[in-house]
Amino acid sequence: MKHPFTRMFDKALNASTDFDNRVFKTAEKLIGKGYPEAEILEILEKLAKSLIEDKDALIVREAITSLTEVE
Repeated sequence: MKHPFTRMFDKALNASTDFDNRVFKTAEKLIGKGYPEAEILEILEKLAKSLIEDKDALIVREAITSLTEVE
């Protein structure tokens, strides 16, 4: 069964561009609401591994990198 946030990240990925990483913004919002960063990163890692398109995987990887740099 997929995590409930997976759908949110899929939607954010579809709306993302080279200049606007909506996946990162969605992750920041969820963390800001109190969800554990480790949980969000785990979901993003699984999403990145499941993607076929390199462009999409790059967007998710950039979000992961940005989140880990914010610490």
